Amino acid sequence: MNAGRIASVLHIVCASFVLWIVPAQLVFFADLVAFPVSLFLSLRDIITRYQLATDNNASLTRPDSDDQADAAADATTAETTALADGASHVLRQRAQNTDTTPTATSTDDESVLQRETSADARGRRLPAGKTMLLIVKLALFAMVIDFVYRPLVTPAHDLFVFRPGYVSHTSAKLHIRYTDGGNLELRYRELLPRSSLLYENTDDDTSYDFAANTPWESAGEFAPPTNETDFTAISTLLNLQPSTRYLVELHCRQPTLHAQTALLGSVEFKTAPVPHTPSRLRFGSGSCIKPNFPYQPSWTPDIHGFRSMLDHSDSLDLIMFMGDFVYADVPLYFGPEAEDYRRLYRQVYAAQSSRRLMRKVPMLHVYDDHEIKNNWHDQDQPPMGSAMTAFDDYNGRANPPSSVPDASYYNFTYGNIAFYAWDTRRYRTHWETAERHEGATMLGLKQKQHFIEWLHDVNHTAAVKFVVSSVPVTTGWSNFDSSQDTWRGYPTERAEILNLTQHVPNLFYLSGDRHEMAAVELPSGNIEFSTSPISQFTFPLVGKFKKDRDGEHTIHYRRPGHVKYGILDVDTETDPDIPRITYSLYTTDVHQGKRPAWVYEAKGAPWR
Repeated sequence: MNAGRIASVLHIVCASFVLWIVPAQLVFFADLVAFPVSLFLSLRDIITRYQLATDNNASLTRPDSDDQADAAADATTAETTALADGASHVLRQRAQNTDTTPTATSTDDESVLQRETSADARGRRLPAGKTMLLIVKLALFAMVIDFVYRPLVTPAHDLFVFRPGYVSHTSAKLHIRYTDGGNLELRYRELLPRSSLLYENTDDDTSYDFAANTPWESAGEFAPPTNETDFTAISTLLNLQPSTRYLVELHCRQPTLHAQTALLGSVEFKTAPVPHTPSRLRFGSGSCIKPNFPYQPSWTPDIHGFRSMLDHSDSLDLIMFMGDFVYADVPLYFGPEAEDYRRLYRQVYAAQSSRRLMRKVPMLHVYDDHEIKNNWHDQDQPPMGSAMTAFDDYNGRANPPSSVPDASYYNFTYGNIAFYAWDTRRYRTHWETAERHEGATMLGLKQKQHFIEWLHDVNHTAAVKFVVSSVPVTTGWSNFDSSQDTWRGYPTERAEILNLTQHVPNLFYLSGDRHEMAAVELPSGNIEFSTSPISQFTFPLVGKFKKDRDGEHTIHYRRPGHVKYGILDVDTETDPDIPRITYSLYTTDVHQGKRPAWVYEAKGAPWR
């Protein structure tokens, strides 16, 4: 195999790998080398073949002067002999040929001429197979460049965002991004379940029902966001009613419009029940998204997993997103500045499925390593500051407030269902240091103490508890970096926490990160549902999940699927003493994501 073929094969394999298998940085760099080499050798080969064919045809159609002289002499001799031997016979034969059909000699001459002309045309034609291969290689490289550099080419500076964040029983955070200036105003009113008055939403023709006498209320005007926060802001609605659906509109008052207001967008949400009351909650869980992966040529790249979740959005109360909302270093790290990170968030929010899903369902967040850099463990070292600035602008400030100043970990309740969301990155010990083996920590002393206090508070006041971790608690994953990056790399602190949670009834762990799904009963008896990716790659035939190890029991495991997410149904109303918790796994590989691929009903326990 020559160098051209090797370069071509390498380019096709690398490009396909980046676009449809794993968008790995090293593979992308390999393609950046393979493609220009392949292109140069392919063009050289095509041009050389074309020139050789042209030269050969020219030599065949131009005899040298000696051959021309010999041919002329032979023709003269033959003509003289023919005239001398039978002039009259020749004349009769010519007369006969003229009256009937062309001679065989004339026919043969024309056939030879046609073959020579055809051969000359074929010789001048570019090699079809090699030309087609060149087109394929050019198309693949164009798709790779589009996939990797689209955030730079279309930075979405004018992006508009309006979505609900954390919604309590009396308040709601609204996340806004708006760049055009002018004072903003929030107007809201209650929604009824299919009642008397039809209202058409201008965003996507969604219809709503109101009581005929339900008035609009105004939260007042406020100044537009500034460039300091990348034109993002949080506005909070207060004094709402529990367990009530609301429609909220965002209006802008432009001075040039003579004090008139313009409707920018609208969102809907349902407030939480009164704390400590029996409730029903249905929420989505998952992590890891990359816009337009697997790659599809499109002017408006989408997020395939969010598009699938839209099928269930009407019944979801919230979505718990557990990290890797952006991939700052996959397949290419653009830089350590805040704008380098903000650009990636804008790309996610610009996707149509993101806008449609997040305007209907509140989404809460924890961050993981790829919001900063792969396997981040350097605490507040750069570029942590820039990365967290972008995270707070687009996701963090819309989360429930933390009781600890400047902390990203938080807790909240929905009726008598309690949540605690860990920060597993900022405080973790550097796993390459010697202290990792004994005094290593993922949570840090302050966060761990705060979590322990929360456990005591909710132990017998919440019927169901969820602990949200960006990385899995189970030790089953053994592929790649899991021995350092997940809780498996922090065995002492993990054992300490599990020793505490084994005494807390109906406590479940939720996690993501591994681009696979596993439901595991941990040694403490608590069950973990680890689900990912919502829309990213999955490792093909690499690594292995080790079932039933270290005192764990694997309930279910699934590797395939670029789209995987969980939906949990929690019912503390039907039997207030023994709650029901049902986990449903959705993947577009099974039933196109319309129905669950796997369902598990956990056994509730008395909790009072």
